[in-house]
Amino acid sequence: MLGEVKQYELKGIIFMNTLKSFSSNILTASLHGKRWFSRSFLIILFFVCAVPAKCEEINLDQALDFFYKNNYDILISRYEIDKTYADYVGAKLRPNPVLSANASGIGYYKAYPQRADETQISTRIDQLIELANKREIRTSSALATHEAIKLSYRDVIRNLLIGFYTVFYNLQLDRLNVEFSHYELARFDRILEIAERRHNAGFLSLLDFTKIRLAKIDLENNLTNFGAQYKKDLENFNYLLRGDRIFEPTPLSLREIFPEYFEEQLTEVALRSRYDLLALQKQREVAKHNLELAKALRIPDITVGLQHDSFGTDGTSRIGGGFSIGLPIFNRAQGEILRRNAEYKQIEEQILKVNRLVISEVRQALISYGSSLQVFNNYRTRKAAMEDLLNKSETAFSLGGITVLDLLDTRRTYRDFVTKYNQTYIQALLNNELLKVFTGEIR
Repeated sequence: MLGEVKQYELKGIIFMNTLKSFSSNILTASLHGKRWFSRSFLIILFFVCAVPAKCEEINLDQALDFFYKNNYDILISRYEIDKTYADYVGAKLRPNPVLSANASGIGYYKAYPQRADETQISTRIDQLIELANKREIRTSSALATHEAIKLSYRDVIRNLLIGFYTVFYNLQLDRLNVEFSHYELARFDRILEIAERRHNAGFLSLLDFTKIRLAKIDLENNLTNFGAQYKKDLENFNYLLRGDRIFEPTPLSLREIFPEYFEEQLTEVALRSRYDLLALQKQREVAKHNLELAKALRIPDITVGLQHDSFGTDGTSRIGGGFSIGLPIFNRAQGEILRRNAEYKQIEEQILKVNRLVISEVRQALISYGSSLQVFNNYRTRKAAMEDLLNKSETAFSLGGITVLDLLDTRRTYRDFVTKYNQTYIQALLNNELLKVFTGEIR
């Protein structure tokens, strides 16, 4: 912001400056009609009635802490880790044995079941035994899936940080715009006082004096719009944090020195750190395990059983056992092997794609950062000249050296300049953070 502008407390400054304008308009309402009174009253009503509860200021690190702990999307995505861990636990378990019982040849001579000579009662227990290390391979696949999901969860956070930083720095821009609107209104009030003295002395026509008074409408509207935008962005900010209080970011300290980055270093860091790429590499490991498991299906599992039989009326006991095994004559898992092989090759192609995407995103982010920094430097180097132009124009107007239209045109140019100066400054800060996000950094 401008050097002579101090940091305002948003809601109190909005009220006090508008109240000052309101009081001034009451004194002149008899000269210029009741429209000034009505407009000022509505502005006061807007800010007094619509201002939310007192906000608690937090810095960026504190906001990130709330964001990581409370954000809805992060909490929802975290359960994917728990689900894959449950799959891993289940993959380690052995099949349960199967108990079966059978009775035949039961007589009903006296209205209730009785043993007969042909009675046979059998009890059998069977156990499936997986061969070819199927359980171990399935466990390794589930564990790799669990680790891949944890990496994907980190990438979800990285993507959500793009929205978080955008909202955070939009709030900072809103704050600068509101502060500048207050500053501009206060400065314009001084011009109005000069214009009124010149008009009362007969050196400024009623037409020009009215033009200056009407020009204040744009300044009041800017304050209203910027204040509304601040409150909307503040609501988005607190939605992302989901805190138990209303938070707003602390004001930024002016920083005009930005770090310099090099594409080769950023690309190297990104290829080593980006969680989407790391997750795909872990998924390739999963696909490799699944292919091994499909090949292991060519070896059939065996089921062994132990049986006890009871015969006749005296319940003569006998025991026996057996096994069963599927014969891999027709189905040797050919289709499953082909499918898992295609899945593995598909993951390989996805890794190549994301690898190229990471490089492209880093380059684009670096280009955006460099261009925003250059635009900001263009405004920064001309800031003093713009301030000097406005000061000289206001001095010249007070002495009658320029017309009202010249003054209003200079003020409009100045307002556009400062607005764009603030925008480019915040955009440079935002692009600096996004560049880190695209290289895989999570603070």
